[in-house]
Amino acid sequence: MIGHKSNSLCEQSEIYYYDFLHKESRRRVPESILDHIEQCLHCQKQVNQLEEVLSQAEGQVGSQEKQIGTAVTNILELHFAYIGKHVTCQTVRPFLPVLSDPALETKIPTPITAHLDKCQQCANDLETIQRLNLNHKQLCRLGQLFAKKPSEDAVSCSQAQSSILAVVLMAFDKTNAKVLKHLCTCPDCREVLYQHRETVREELLEDQRVQKKFPCEAVAAVDIFDYCFPYGIDPANDQYAKFRKSFTSHVASCAICLAKMQQLHKTVYNIAERADSDVVTIYHIDESAEAQPAAESDDLYSGFPIKIEVITRKDEVEAGLLATTINFTAALKRKLSRMNLKPLVKTSIAAAAIILIAVVLLFNTLTAKAVSIERIYRAIEKARNVYIATFVPHKKGPVQELWVSRTANNYIIKTVKELVLWDIPNAARKTKDLDTAVAETTPLADNVLTDVEKKISGFFGIMPFYDISNIPEDAEWRRVADDSLEATGKSTEVYDLTWVEKKYGGAAVFMKWRVFVDPKTNLPHRTEFYKKLPADSEYTLEMVMLVKYLSDSEIQAVIDSSF
Repeated sequence: MIGHKSNSLCEQSEIYYYDFLHKESRRRVPESILDHIEQCLHCQKQVNQLEEVLSQAEGQVGSQEKQIGTAVTNILELHFAYIGKHVTCQTVRPFLPVLSDPALETKIPTPITAHLDKCQQCANDLETIQRLNLNHKQLCRLGQLFAKKPSEDAVSCSQAQSSILAVVLMAFDKTNAKVLKHLCTCPDCREVLYQHRETVREELLEDQRVQKKFPCEAVAAVDIFDYCFPYGIDPANDQYAKFRKSFTSHVASCAICLAKMQQLHKTVYNIAERADSDVVTIYHIDESAEAQPAAESDDLYSGFPIKIEVITRKDEVEAGLLATTINFTAALKRKLSRMNLKPLVKTSIAAAAIILIAVVLLFNTLTAKAVSIERIYRAIEKARNVYIATFVPHKKGPVQELWVSRTANNYIIKTVKELVLWDIPNAARKTKDLDTAVAETTPLADNVLTDVEKKISGFFGIMPFYDISNIPEDAEWRRVADDSLEATGKSTEVYDLTWVEKKYGGAAVFMKWRVFVDPKTNLPHRTEFYKKLPADSEYTLEMVMLVKYLSDSEIQAVIDSSF
């Protein structure tokens, strides 16, 4: 057996401990390192201790958090592949969207984040992407777009450009996924697309046609991103396309919304096409720092002895910057002991151990920040003005639109045939026939007033049960972490409430309510209702609700323009 010697193969082996433990990644370990770990008592002890900590961490988290933890681990492995290597803006760019995702927050120093600390240009680009408030799926697609090379597809420019009109009109069903990818990644074609959209916008400005009232000011980057950058969109398998037609029909013919798309186009491609800055960073693991007393700190970057070397394009080496001189072993023990996990007795700054800390910290954060259904009920109770559009499969456009103002004490329902305003302050019901535009007003009886006031003070049909106390005791509430979900809204988290309803005769119907919620406000922006019979293998989508929260002036504008 080989004993441990300072500055021997043991030090070189530390970074491979994590890979050594997993069969699928063991192939990455150099053969000489693999042989050493299998024979060295010191390395085997370190590997066993790392395996024990991983096992204990795994036992503390639920299945959904494990999925997110796996994603974070994979991302960090990509980060740490650049240890000791030159990191440029081009290296960092594909990581920027994921670094903007709150669900995949990186809380430890990596070769990628170290470059962001030293490069103002990349830091500015990260802030720009964060301000877009894109959802998780959009951020993932944007990262893939930044990593894609223009030559990596088999579509010709002439073939792609023949579909530009359909893309400008957002009729993606008239093209295909390969063409959409090409239009996003080919600099020449995306410039032609931009100019074509700009021509359409200018023609609309000259035409000066009066648009139907639409809250253009509320249209945000998250709403138009998919139509501006359809990279990764497959029109043949887009189950949500039927719910977007009312939106796309407006945006495609609105100069204001097209201007927003043009601005978004410039913002994203300015980042994608930006030349590298003069800053090049190299992330070194530095074990030369002497152990010092480690003060307690909430700074997750403390306790990691790393050296960031900054090199300019002129190959002038600036001072090697020591991020911290706190002994890593002490910091690791401190961080893990706070989570009641047995710390590693000694691990030099192996990337595997760094990844471990990040994932465990993430699990604790997820548990602390999970949105409960009680919080959603409370948040809706405080909402002042709400707009809700209800969609059902196989129907074009919303089957019902609802505006509720607790400020003005008004309730408006719009269906395909009529518009109804319940005006509580004036105890009146105003009805307009949408075919003839004929309107009439009738007084409201006291019992009707009471019923409408109850609706205004309730949950607008957004929640699956009128009162939280009506939720079955055996109902299950869980967070959904799935990249295939169309999570909308900024910083969106997705949750499912599932329960069983007993119908007449004892038949069981399985119900599922899916909610897309902003964890900062606990307000839902989308809900989906599903149903499954015992004989069915999958749930069937029954209804979708899109929810927006309006200001007093916005809701008043709707009321004033309705009659």
